[in-house]
Amino acid sequence: MKKNVLSVVLLVVSVTLAAQQKSTAQEKQHQPSELEMAMVQSINEAQMSGSDSDFYEAQQTYMDYLESRQDWDKYYRTGLNRVIYEVNHKHFHRAYNEIHYITNHIKEHHQEQYLYISNMGLGFFYNGRNQPEMGEMFFRRALQGIDAEKNPVAVFNAYLSLAQSLSFKRPAEAMTCLDSLPQQMLANPMYESGVLGYRCIIANKMGDREAFNRYFAKYDSIRLNLPAQFNTANLHQVMVCHSLMQNDYQRALAWCDSLDVPLVATELRINIYEQMGDWERAFRASELKDSLVQTDERKALELQMADMAHDIDLLQAEQDKAKIRRIQLVIVSLMAVAIIALLIGMLVYRHQKNRRLKEQFLQLQEARRSTEAGQAIRRAFVSTIQEKLKSPINVLRGYARIFNNPAFTLKPEDRPKRYKDILAAAQSIESLIDPVIDSFAQGTTGITNEERIICWEALRSPLLTLISTAEIIIDGDGQIPQDEYMQLRADVCHNAHVVATSTHQLILFSLYGDDIPTPKQDRIGLNEVARSILNSYDLRPSPIDKNHKVAIAFETEVADDVMININLLLQDLLTCLLDNADKYATDGSVLVSCHANADGTYAISVTNEGPVIPADDAERIFEPFVRLSPDEHSLGIGLPLARRLAISMGYSVTLDLKYTKGVRFVVSGI
Repeated sequence: MKKNVLSVVLLVVSVTLAAQQKSTAQEKQHQPSELEMAMVQSINEAQMSGSDSDFYEAQQTYMDYLESRQDWDKYYRTGLNRVIYEVNHKHFHRAYNEIHYITNHIKEHHQEQYLYISNMGLGFFYNGRNQPEMGEMFFRRALQGIDAEKNPVAVFNAYLSLAQSLSFKRPAEAMTCLDSLPQQMLANPMYESGVLGYRCIIANKMGDREAFNRYFAKYDSIRLNLPAQFNTANLHQVMVCHSLMQNDYQRALAWCDSLDVPLVATELRINIYEQMGDWERAFRASELKDSLVQTDERKALELQMADMAHDIDLLQAEQDKAKIRRIQLVIVSLMAVAIIALLIGMLVYRHQKNRRLKEQFLQLQEARRSTEAGQAIRRAFVSTIQEKLKSPINVLRGYARIFNNPAFTLKPEDRPKRYKDILAAAQSIESLIDPVIDSFAQGTTGITNEERIICWEALRSPLLTLISTAEIIIDGDGQIPQDEYMQLRADVCHNAHVVATSTHQLILFSLYGDDIPTPKQDRIGLNEVARSILNSYDLRPSPIDKNHKVAIAFETEVADDVMININLLLQDLLTCLLDNADKYATDGSVLVSCHANADGTYAISVTNEGPVIPADDAERIFEPFVRLSPDEHSLGIGLPLARRLAISMGYSVTLDLKYTKGVRFVVSGI
């Protein structure tokens, strides 16, 4: 129910921002003019209508008015309201641009005391993208920049928003954060009822019935006795929680039916069905939720792509103008040089030569900036493709994981639905194969036409096999004999795993092939991260080698309290090494080990028992598309990707030539 909680909190913050403007005006001992009140009313009406164009026009009119009066307090809060609007409507690209504009405006006008507004905006931005850890970081930064005595309402909003970030994974801390809210703000029933409702939601999430009943009693008292001052933003969710606490499932479902937001209502129903033990309806509701989420994500992605296309057009137009200006400058310079050369001779010639050197230097700088801008656009394009492919890749991985379990059974009447999901995901990936390969080809390394064909065939072959096999099962409509169906299912399982893994690796190689350092912002135990990656790793499905049974083992020479700074890309790095070890293992187990180095760093090794790689090929295997066996038909970028990811994080990946029972890769410098 994360998205539900997010929308509720943003509505609460929006209300308090409006109240904050009113409070600030009172502190200045003057009431807003009728013109200003009319403009604020226009913004509220446009916001409620859902018309983007009306809202943008009304909001811009009001901000122009505030800027002309240099009322920066209201000006920046109104800009923050625009950010909240964009996040609530999933216009993340526009929201980020608005935050960037506010930050630059604050710096240009030397109003650094309002930089907390930018941090608040970034907090809302990351919470809206389901990145609560990042949201928490920026809300804490905002709190550090607010004068609590002069601006208690801003402190109230920051603590409330911080509590929302914490509630995703640490509800107990979120409840403690709410205890830090300025008490004078809670004297207002509008604020108090909003906070009490949120406390009820967190208490229900924690399963604390006593706390829930205590907060709900106050919340319901305000609702019944002070309806005009009651905050209704999260009423439906609170009443669903209250009904669930009383095991009144029908009433809880009735509250869900009164919601006009399908996704929120569906998420609430899932919780109700799970508590009822009605797993069939919970499963159907989950499928509906997935469909609604995919629809929302698709719309958000389409908007973001449109915004990015507009930005690219503007950048291209500016580059064209700059090119014309440079041409004009060169022509004028040449004419001037010719005239001066006739009059002054050698003195002018030397001056001309020096100026040409300067122009060449400026042109080189401009070319470098243009290259960097183009590379940034390419990375943004690849990131967009990555977001678009995330859902179909996860679908294929999920089904490969499920179908790889021989004990899993699927009724014949259920097969068409499942394999239609696989077919849809495969067709989605098929439609983006060319852009994926193009993004890889346009990287700093580039690829030859021959390598491009290898890359295309390695993706296309298992993908077409997957699509055709899924279509056979769908057309069979449950009439395929069981033994034949199990063979087809194994083929689907294998090819789904290959397609999902190869596509994901190709995108990562394209994103992190520019030698740009990747920050390591997470701190975690070395053994803990290794165990976590192993627990989430699934052995590859293989329809050909039925006797391929390799276990995964873990051992460590490092104490559990050893902490390291990492990036989440470490999981992709180790997954590449695990895939390679699992693929070529012939006996025993795949062993993951943690070691301490003499220089104070740590290392993780991945070992298997099987064929030994010759010393002459120790470096060649880290080159893209290298296949040591002529019978190999894989993409051939798993090991090169592992090395690229390691380099971006400041690590190294090498082949241990001293190990002779198989292959051992070592990630050093951790």
